[in-house]
Amino acid sequence: MRKILFVMLVALVALAAPVWAADQITYISQPDEIYIFLNNVAFARDTITLPAGVQARVALPPSIFDNTLTVREGDRRVPAYRLRRADGQLLLEWTTGADTREVTLEYLLSGLSWTPRYDMTLNGDPAETVDFYFYAEVQNTALALDAVQTHLIAGRVDTSQPVDTLSRVTANQYLAGYDEAAPSGGEVGAATIQYIYEPGALTGAAGETLYQQMLRATLPARRVLLWNAQADQQVTVIYKVRNRADLPLAEGIVRSYRDGIFIGSDFIEITPVGSEGSVTIGSLQDVRVNRSESQTVLTGLGYNYQYRVELELTNFGQQPVTVEVVDYQRPDAQSLVFSEEPSRETGNVLRWMVTIEAGQTVTIQYSFKTK
Repeated sequence: MRKILFVMLVALVALAAPVWAADQITYISQPDEIYIFLNNVAFARDTITLPAGVQARVALPPSIFDNTLTVREGDRRVPAYRLRRADGQLLLEWTTGADTREVTLEYLLSGLSWTPRYDMTLNGDPAETVDFYFYAEVQNTALALDAVQTHLIAGRVDTSQPVDTLSRVTANQYLAGYDEAAPSGGEVGAATIQYIYEPGALTGAAGETLYQQMLRATLPARRVLLWNAQADQQVTVIYKVRNRADLPLAEGIVRSYRDGIFIGSDFIEITPVGSEGSVTIGSLQDVRVNRSESQTVLTGLGYNYQYRVELELTNFGQQPVTVEVVDYQRPDAQSLVFSEEPSRETGNVLRWMVTIEAGQTVTIQYSFKTK
């Protein structure tokens, strides 16, 4: 949105006093475009047109990070300007150049953030598809938005690690080489950007929370039943949702529903287009599990102890179920013997795929020795 200022406050020059005062323009900054991060930081751009040779005074949002402000006339940075806080306002002042031109203000400010909100309805039990909704929740305590072109960044600005006045240089920066050392400063640190969503122009008052639908789709899904034998006393139900939409899913909380009833909420990781995201919706009530471990002292055999582990799963339901059973091998374990050979994965993970018929019990046993 281009804004042209026609109203001038012309200072009157008294005939008896040899004092001259330049024309003055006062303006309240209203961004035309804004990029909102997840963690209460936004980047704003405001473009206006000012006449030449006037004393410009701009009231900026009070929540901006002062030293992130840049002021340009045309394609050049303004060489000198002043910032001061007065009566709860942050005022920017400078004298415009010789020609009427477009002025661009850019700055970071707090008070704007957004959160991805997901709703997922299971179409069946087990479900092969889910109805998936993605809403952007925009929280705004900073300023009024008037048809502002908005971009939502799936990323954060590191406000806990400000850039020091003399920046620390990493080893990779040294390897890349420097022509000349240059100090830098700032109120905020590095930004991580995973994806930029485009909700379009948003309008809302300060203090309002806006909701904008970003996605509505029916997505393929598959149910995974997982028992983490080291940590859990129940089998966890996880749905792997294939993202067949045309935009990635940012990390966030998914609320799950089945048969019109809320059944839980869980975190979903960043899910690029074409990949699967994992949503836990609870535990499997029809299967009871138990892990037991015994220890025997050994003498004269080159080992100090022998351990026996038993993983037991009982299906009390009416249908057979297939469960992924995961356990962890001790780093010092030797001479392992399994009743059923697992697949071995990075991180000392042992994994079995176990099918338990209705009313039946399946037991996995293994033993190992340690010194």
